[in-house]
Amino acid sequence: MKNLLKLAAGLIENFNRVMYWFGAIAIVVSSLVITYNVIMRYLLRIPTIWEIELAIYLGIMATFLGAPYGLKEGAHINIDLVIRVFSKSLQDKLNRVTSFISLGFCIFLAYNGWLYWWKAFSKGWRSESLWGPPLAIPYFFIPMGMTLLSLKFIIEILRIGKSKKISSNH
Repeated sequence: MKNLLKLAAGLIENFNRVMYWFGAIAIVVSSLVITYNVIMRYLLRIPTIWEIELAIYLGIMATFLGAPYGLKEGAHINIDLVIRVFSKSLQDKLNRVTSFISLGFCIFLAYNGWLYWWKAFSKGWRSESLWGPPLAIPYFFIPMGMTLLSLKFIIEILRIGKSKKISSNH
């Protein structure tokens, strides 16, 4: 059973790393899209309709797909000024408690996000902009990211495999 958990954790970690790179690419593409928008709109005086909306959707994608990898690397916001004075054992216990609370929050967002995504997908919701892309596409990244972040919190809480110990990363 432990080997199966380690295998699952390794697969999740590798998938999160791939999602991180998709998020990084989304940031680069978003920057290029915004640059294109500036050139077209302000230098060439040609109106545009899709660039800002796409850049926002790419930002959502990058944020939510990169969150699990950020947790692994300790890139999440933390305030540990008070916690540093406690013993390592107490720090560990507090980190585990906050991880459980964070896991609950992520599961809540993932569950409701999937419901909302399904509603947008099944009803064919579209953006009200002139471009009008299907909203199921950007809505997908929120529950996907929260699901992956939930799985990462479980890995951290159980300390499966090679994952780093929780260190006030949330």
